[in-house]
Amino acid sequence: MTIDLFLKQLAEHCGLAAEDVEVLLEEDEEAINVQLNLPEEESGLFIGYHGETLDSLQRLLRLTFQRDIQKRIKLNINQYRLQREEKVREMARNAAQRVKETGNSYTFSHYLPSNERYVVHTTVSDEFPDLESTSSGDGRDRKLTIKQREK
Repeated sequence: MTIDLFLKQLAEHCGLAAEDVEVLLEEDEEAINVQLNLPEEESGLFIGYHGETLDSLQRLLRLTFQRDIQKRIKLNINQYRLQREEKVREMARNAAQRVKETGNSYTFSHYLPSNERYVVHTTVSDEFPDLESTSSGDGRDRKLTIKQREK
């Protein structure tokens, strides 16, 4: 079985017509990038809250195909990851601007997965040299804070 056939059959089992499902594979040195395109009204079923279902599907693909494929598999659905990354960048910019204006640190009230924490860290370090971002805690209790850089 191939990745594209696996995803198409999964989508069909969820009630989508085969002609409504498009799977694009692109391989680079590090990974196989899988783009799954679905009707917009159906994408929420495959993406889930803040991409949790998408992350689970990606893990399922890795487990299913890890023997045949020695590279990472990155799954994206309807360009969700790109859109989410931009939202997280905007959240980081807004929080950083708030810290600059008030002088008070800002801790995100909700859990951010590691890839989103990375986006916040890079946004803060690239765009706000007088600020820093730190993570504390473990697992789903991990919190990210933006604060003034120690002098």
